[in-house]
Amino acid sequence: MTTREIKQFNADEFYTVEEAAKVLGIKESAIRNYLSLGRLITYKIKSLTLLKADEVKRWKDRQRNR
Repeated sequence: MTTREIKQFNADEFYTVEEAAKVLGIKESAIRNYLSLGRLITYKIKSLTLLKADEVKRWKDRQRNR
């Protein structure tokens, strides 16, 4: 898993794991599996795990085009 620590963020630019799962139409556990495989980059602010919204949307588009 690739994780980067951030100190500040714009909430419109990031999703929580729960939000990303809803956008992708999959379970949170599936998101966590993808994270452990390094398929998505995570960002941490304290104990909160975030994913960039644009990256999640691109990932969704790639999955749809398969």
